[in-house]
Amino acid sequence: MTITEHPLVKNYLATVAREAAALIPERRNELLADLEEHIAVALAEESASGDDEVRTVLARLGDPRTIAATALGEGPPAPRVSRVPVVVIPILLWIIAPQTVFAPPIVVLVLAVALIGTLWWLWTAPQWRNRDKVIGTALALAPLLFWVVQFVVAASGLHLGLGALFIPVGLAALALPTAACVYLIWAGWRRA
Repeated sequence: MTITEHPLVKNYLATVAREAAALIPERRNELLADLEEHIAVALAEESASGDDEVRTVLARLGDPRTIAATALGEGPPAPRVSRVPVVVIPILLWIIAPQTVFAPPIVVLVLAVALIGTLWWLWTAPQWRNRDKVIGTALALAPLLFWVVQFVVAASGLHLGLGALFIPVGLAALALPTAACVYLIWAGWRRA
């Protein structure tokens, strides 16, 4: 373990990072790198290895909140990004997507609009990577695709003996949004 990996140093740097969260990421990372380098030099000069010596060096640096406040006064604040709780969007997808399979056609149009709005919200949320968003979107749209196939078959009057096939496909239409919900919650918490 290097001296900058000491629990007191990590806690100090984490406090600075938390207090400086309003800084743009590049400026915050620069501040933390400078602080870490400064701490490493100060600890090496003092030959500090014990908790008491590390506390003394950190106390000389100053309060982490004061350091963050000073940095905030120097740089522009980070743009405000709405961070929706990780469970809200996946649960909305889980509620709306299966309903598109079993609802009457008029209601399906309303649900489709709600589903598109929720997917737009997903794509603008910073909690997920693009790969996660594509997987979530594909799994959430699967029930709507099933409804379109079911509607086309029913509207054409051709049943083609597919009645028994609709039961497992209907269950898949319920399972896919559930899989999307679980996956998106897992991916969002992983990145948080």
